[in-house]
Amino acid sequence: MSKLILTIIEFEMPYYHLRIKQKNRRGPVYIYDQSKKMLEAFLATARKGLDVSYWDYWLEPESITDIEVAKTYKKSDNYGIGFMKGENIFSEAKNVTSQFIKKPIERAKSQEILPLKVRTPSRNVFIVHGKDKTSLKELKTMLREFKLNPIVLHEQPSGSRTIVEKLEKYSNVGYAFVILTPDDIAGSRHKYDRQLKKIDIRAIEDWRERARQNVILEFGYFMGLLGRDRVCCLYKGDVELPSDMHGIVYIPFKDSVNETRDKIAKELKAAGYEIRL
Repeated sequence: MSKLILTIIEFEMPYYHLRIKQKNRRGPVYIYDQSKKMLEAFLATARKGLDVSYWDYWLEPESITDIEVAKTYKKSDNYGIGFMKGENIFSEAKNVTSQFIKKPIERAKSQEILPLKVRTPSRNVFIVHGKDKTSLKELKTMLREFKLNPIVLHEQPSGSRTIVEKLEKYSNVGYAFVILTPDDIAGSRHKYDRQLKKIDIRAIEDWRERARQNVILEFGYFMGLLGRDRVCCLYKGDVELPSDMHGIVYIPFKDSVNETRDKIAKELKAAGYEIRL
């Protein structure tokens, strides 16, 4: 009986999720799994015109265009990963914005809910990379010239942590760069002759140069953690690009990351960094 009661209580506990749209961001900011008390505290802070801490950067009242609130009885992890998590929640769950916030036009007049603006984010910038150490070195040097602190996972102390635990510890950053370089070669399995246990010679024509699989994994991790507008992918040559990671800034380079210097500076400025060339 006690187990049944606990299950019912857990099921009926609501979770609230915010979708915050701002003038200076290309995509919304999502805040997940808030209790009603936490949600009301967040909104009360915004009403008072005080800064609000979100991950590693600050939100200050100034330029929000809209705030929406959704209510679910399941945690956000049940709705997917990455940027699709928020989209799924707000397409499937109950929108309860009107219970907490007045309409945007009324809010602008009464200033009941003041808008938010992202301050300068963390100077720590993560670099995801493969085997091309030259590209990594070039990007690190460039970011230091921009007065940023590049974070490279293998350069950080492990402290008996697993790779995933180490990634979580050092991912408290304001931005992430992913360098896709042609480190592996792969192709379709359907042209593999299982009876002869060899690859059909025609399959070679379909082989593509790819980045390491751990690079793709970390790519998706930072997309979900920081949002699409805080992840930039630098790719070399004709390396295969992930087919389901849309809405990301992709910047190609031929031989050197330095070819992309102006474009990288432009993206960092758009993310709120002060960059001097």
